[in-house]
Amino acid sequence: MITRAWLVAGTLVVAAASGGCNHHSRSAAAQPTSRDSLVGIVSVTGTSFEQYIVLRTSSGIRALALSSTADSAALATLGGVEVKAYGTAHADRFELSAFSVKSVDGAAVIDGVLMRDGSHYSLRTRGGDVALGNPPAALEKLVGARLWVGGPLDSGPNVYGVITR
Repeated sequence: MITRAWLVAGTLVVAAASGGCNHHSRSAAAQPTSRDSLVGIVSVTGTSFEQYIVLRTSSGIRALALSSTADSAALATLGGVEVKAYGTAHADRFELSAFSVKSVDGAAVIDGVLMRDGSHYSLRTRGGDVALGNPPAALEKLVGARLWVGGPLDSGPNVYGVITR
């Protein structure tokens, strides 16, 4: 019994001591290489239990490391959509801190939170508020939601999609 206790204790000591060995090259690769942004098409693969979200960029496919489940849920609904991702580039992944939708089906869109002031609607974007001149009636139920909106913003007709509610 004493021999078994010493064997277990010895194994734990060796495991703990070797934990610091040979990690320098891996940790160096995982260090942020730059503060960056990427533009690419969102691609979602896997099952409903285990999804992988990547960006298909002009230079290849980049795995995204998502910092929140809200980002994950939002991006999972944006398969095939072009986004600009903001975050930190690592050797093996891109650590996402924020994103904005750039285009849908090749057409430029804007991304923001739908606001209403009386009978006027606007999108609150990173760059400020953008008025919507003739928005679809269905947007009335989406005030406060984050949307992408395309088409002529001042006169409509507009196409839109929900990013988050």
